[in-house]
Amino acid sequence: MKLIQDRLKAKNVRLEEFQAVNALLISRGFLSREDGVRHRALYMVAQRCQDEIQDVLAFVYGASLFHDPGTSHFRLQPFGARDIGLPEVGEEMEIRRELKGPVHKDFTAALLTLKLLYDELIIERRMGPGGRVAVRVTEFVTAMKVNFKVDLPTADFHRKAIFMKLKKHGVAEFNIDELKDEDAVISIRPEIGSLVYDSAVAAAVASIRDSNRNSNDKTDSSADTVDLEVDSAG
Repeated sequence: MKLIQDRLKAKNVRLEEFQAVNALLISRGFLSREDGVRHRALYMVAQRCQDEIQDVLAFVYGASLFHDPGTSHFRLQPFGARDIGLPEVGEEMEIRRELKGPVHKDFTAALLTLKLLYDELIIERRMGPGGRVAVRVTEFVTAMKVNFKVDLPTADFHRKAIFMKLKKHGVAEFNIDELKDEDAVISIRPEIGSLVYDSAVAAAVASIRDSNRNSNDKTDSSADTVDLEVDSAG
């Protein structure tokens, strides 16, 4: 630790500032320059001592730090991260320490849906200020059903919990009190790209399609069996 302190002193970074950045990354897993005055100041600190932050996170938690200068944010990468990003729906995710173990499929599907919509709307040039794209709640819910066969939970507290977790991970902004309105808007942040990789979305969609195809094959097979039985009886 003495070596770290010496390196921080050489970079004119106070220990209290360094500790504040680490505490935020451990508790939230995400630090963006765009999230207010306090976060802007911590982001500038993190820029100056990124190597020291990485060394502490790697040594103490076995985690790595990702920095995207384009969108001005740092993200704490998964503990035991997979190279391809989020796994398919229903699989275990390890985004950060408190998310180890099975994560509810609704949250996984919501996260993947936001990334899918973001990619589609960027292609359609529907990008707004700061690289964000806006979608209505109805668009989000429909995309979630169509692509992942998952609907948002009916319980209000459960639905709010999912949205607040999305907000906590820095992938979307919205007014939580307006989300019952189908015309309410969700602003998807470009920072979602550092949490959900393109390959993860493709793998999840392919998995759903394969599952549906297998179900249809079984149904067709059952129908053929019935036809054969009818023919034999005749």
